[in-house]
Amino acid sequence: MATTLPRYLKYLSLIVVLIAILSNYEIPSNSSSNDRKTLMFTKIATVQHDRTHVYRVLTNIEKYSLWYPNVARVEHIQLVPSRVHNHEGEKYQLITIMPLIGDVSSDLIIHTDDRPKQFIYSVDSWLLETNSIELKESSSNVNSTRIEWSVYTRRRSILFQYLLLPFANFYKNQIVREALFSLIMQIRDL
Repeated sequence: MATTLPRYLKYLSLIVVLIAILSNYEIPSNSSSNDRKTLMFTKIATVQHDRTHVYRVLTNIEKYSLWYPNVARVEHIQLVPSRVHNHEGEKYQLITIMPLIGDVSSDLIIHTDDRPKQFIYSVDSWLLETNSIELKESSSNVNSTRIEWSVYTRRRSILFQYLLLPFANFYKNQIVREALFSLIMQIRDL
């Protein structure tokens, strides 16, 4: 006696297969560049302190929990040799608090530490994000620094780019907005 699947299971299995295909199929990137990142957004803020002081507060990763939202703590994983004067290549364990999920850990890796101009790091979270923070001296005020914080994602699947990216943009935009505000307060208080 042959049994047939209910109609809703056929449609459900078709949807699951479609989602699996879309999550694995990646959008081809520009062939002239081997950079496979998508710009999510850029936030700009100005703080009334010199660039060196702002850079020192911004690059103190172990103090991120004081000003970056949802970060519970940061732990050092790998130090660079003492003869290296910048932090490029250092790895940290970033423990964040996610609503309904709890503590989530991800790796934070410093890529560029161009003191006191640019700081680039990546976080291997669900977003596969790369943060590029540029500090520029303000032309109107000598003791003022302009912070340009750009967030990129390395996710290139069709499912992410067209269905999840708008929600991820909104979520990450709010996090960075709150982080910039808290960072400015932290810089002002030091």
